[in-house]
Amino acid sequence: MSALLKPVPQPVSDAQVALLVSPERYPSLADAFAKVRDLDGTRADDATTFEGIGTVVLELAHPEAMVFLDTLSRNAPDMGVLVIGDALPSQAVRAMLKLKSSDLAASAAAPGDIARACARLAVTAPEGPGRQNKCWVVTGAVGGAGATTLAIEIACAAAARDPKNSVCLVDLNLADGMIASCLEGVPKLDLLGLADAPDRLDPTLLSAYCWEHETGISLISAPRNPDINEFAGPDLILRLLDTVCTVYSHVIVDMPRTRQAWTKPILSVVDEVLVVSEFTVPSLHAAADMCREVDALRHEASDARLVLNRMSDSKSDFSVSRAGKAIEREIGAVIRSDWKSARAAGNLGMPVARVKPRSILVKDVLALVRQLDPNEAAAETKKRKPW
Repeated sequence: MSALLKPVPQPVSDAQVALLVSPERYPSLADAFAKVRDLDGTRADDATTFEGIGTVVLELAHPEAMVFLDTLSRNAPDMGVLVIGDALPSQAVRAMLKLKSSDLAASAAAPGDIARACARLAVTAPEGPGRQNKCWVVTGAVGGAGATTLAIEIACAAAARDPKNSVCLVDLNLADGMIASCLEGVPKLDLLGLADAPDRLDPTLLSAYCWEHETGISLISAPRNPDINEFAGPDLILRLLDTVCTVYSHVIVDMPRTRQAWTKPILSVVDEVLVVSEFTVPSLHAAADMCREVDALRHEASDARLVLNRMSDSKSDFSVSRAGKAIEREIGAVIRSDWKSARAAGNLGMPVARVKPRSILVKDVLALVRQLDPNEAAAETKKRKPW
């Protein structure tokens, strides 16, 4: 894993900073930078063509801030953007996750803090236009469907295909997460310490909460706490996910089946949602219902993918294609069962891909990851079986 941390630059930067803030904030904030461009009165489309801008600072209180944020996310996703505000609307969260480099500052943040945040954005900016940050959510339609195991294997497959091993596995099963136990990892995320000040979380602090597996996967998980969801509100969890997405090229999120206050905002903005089901009638119906709920949240984004897990190779009168027709939902992928290897991997604290690289489970997960890769999805679709 490439190092996440670099020395934090001084607040004053030679790069031009574009400001779209209130008239009251502008004078003090402009003094914190060597080169400043005022965007007030500028069209959002024109701002994406300006040369020499290192970071754009948008204050949500400005009436044009959301227009600029949405335009930048669509037309200039490589540009670093710092948003100043406290309660982020879902539209802002969706736009920030599309940006390759973004951060959030509280409304009460001092000019020096904002300048340092802009400097950190420059540190974590993409290395080139080819970089594509992807965030995939894995969630079970029913308990025991194997979503956590699948999330681990997807992360391992993504890490093997990522030349920089820039893959992070995030366990959002805050009350009873299992990923740290499955990988013999250390749950280092201090959610209680961040609860009162989510804006403190930045790439520098994030590195202290990461535990790295020998496969190159970074793991972010919190110690089990049955009461943690009372403290981990939407602002904190969205801030966490946004920060992770600015650092890593692939982010795999193990999402709990039970809904939390932050569930809908996350499902609406991530790149892919995988709903994991077993091949039973109750599980299939639950998965189809969950997929439809997710589709309604995602609007123009890709539909949820229904993944059948732990499939048996034995003959069955009830085929996968018939199952899809019965629930009126396309089966996005099928992962065949290799219970013996999965059990051995769990006991050794390793992904199945390390314990038995030639497992049919590993082969199917790799095919799924190729489907999720936009550069290979079209080719993989041609080769895929018509479930």
